Amino acid sequence: MLLPYYIATLFGLAFGSFLNVCIARLPVDASIVHPRSQCPLCRHTISTRDNVPILSWLLLRRRCRHCHGPISVQYPLVELATAAWFALSLWRFDLSLAAVNCAALGFFLIGLLVMDWQTQLLPDEFTLGGAAAGFALASVRAFLLPMDRGEVVLTGPERVLVYRTLAILIAALLLLIVRWGYRALRKRDGMGLGDVKMLAMIAAFLGLRQALLALFFAVIAAGLYAVALLLGRKATGQTRLPFGSFLAVGGMAAALFGIPLIAWYSGFYR
Repeated sequence: MLLPYYIATLFGLAFGSFLNVCIARLPVDASIVHPRSQCPLCRHTISTRDNVPILSWLLLRRRCRHCHGPISVQYPLVELATAAWFALSLWRFDLSLAAVNCAALGFFLIGLLVMDWQTQLLPDEFTLGGAAAGFALASVRAFLLPMDRGEVVLTGPERVLVYRTLAILIAALLLLIVRWGYRALRKRDGMGLGDVKMLAMIAAFLGLRQALLALFFAVIAAGLYAVALLLGRKATGQTRLPFGSFLAVGGMAAALFGIPLIAWYSGFYR
């Protein structure tokens, strides 16, 4: 049936519209509640009819109704990306708490991807707030869903929650060790604490193995991007990269394909 996908897409568009507000305001410590959405150029309050995801941007021909200034393509792209992610989560996990978990993680990761790419900031509201949301969802799943091999989670949900807590702590400690080691060797910071919190957030949603897979993807992608910049003489060895953006991409890949990839790789050791 296509109806669930339509509903997931509509929810994704709505959450994507809210995500644009978060992306614009959180890096500058502004409230995401008040005031209402405004044109970033003339500060005129955007009416409800001009705030419909995707459609309003098209009907307004990419310009503000009042000052006629350009409206960034970022807005519809974020809305489309969030809608597509919600639909992908449903496709991958069907109607389940796992799909909700995947959709929620994607919401946080898409926001962090854009914010880090634009500002090299990873706000606590999304990293720590996302970690809290991920742990809450893990708690709900631990109490409600049966475990693999026919065991019932209700007989020992505390075991699942202990494992998830350890996953968060180990993921954070891993990047902290990398950060401390880099500082000891180079006498300067090479990684922000936001990246540490972000990996902990991914572990809260996915567990340790998938979080490490996300980190692996991010390191490879960031390395390739750095090499391309160096070869094109667009960066030097001192250039800072928005590693959180690559970690977001790695987290989304791990969320969708991490379980089968880990199972495939584990098969080589059986």
